[in-house]
Amino acid sequence: MIELTPLARPYAKALFASANETKNLDGMAEELKIMALASQTEGVINTIENPVLSRKEVVDVLLNLFEESVSDTSKKLLEILAENKRLNLLEPIYELYQDLIEKHRGQNSIEVFVANNPSNEAKENIEKKLKSTYGEDANISFSKDPEIMGGLSIKIGDETLDLSIRAKVNKLVNQLNF
Repeated sequence: MIELTPLARPYAKALFASANETKNLDGMAEELKIMALASQTEGVINTIENPVLSRKEVVDVLLNLFEESVSDTSKKLLEILAENKRLNLLEPIYELYQDLIEKHRGQNSIEVFVANNPSNEAKENIEKKLKSTYGEDANISFSKDPEIMGGLSIKIGDETLDLSIRAKVNKLVNQLNF
């Protein structure tokens, strides 16, 4: 599968510049989130990939779908993406846009992977420790990943701190195999 991030980056940067200029960073983020979530639904995927529909017809369907919830800028984005056969980039554009906002605001995005949902107390302790290290405005999210078997794995930007049982088992196997 082709890596979509490089293709999505120019669109995300252009949207960010436009939204920053109009002081509408959060509004644009919300619109992109709506479009990204919708682009993952079966109905929208089928519409985008329908060979019978022209690009104009696909755009018309999507514009009708988002009529009330998106601005003219987002509607223009849909038209440009359809024209360039890039409607599959809505989700990566949203993710890159979020990264640009976080960098602009000096925030850190932290994802914590756990095997099982932690108790509220454990969650609060993890958040407290991460916020004391990476800033009180850090965006912390928890994701369930049963494959790590236990412990946790923390992803901050492009760095990962893997404190999972899976990582420890892999390390032990590597040591035994020399």
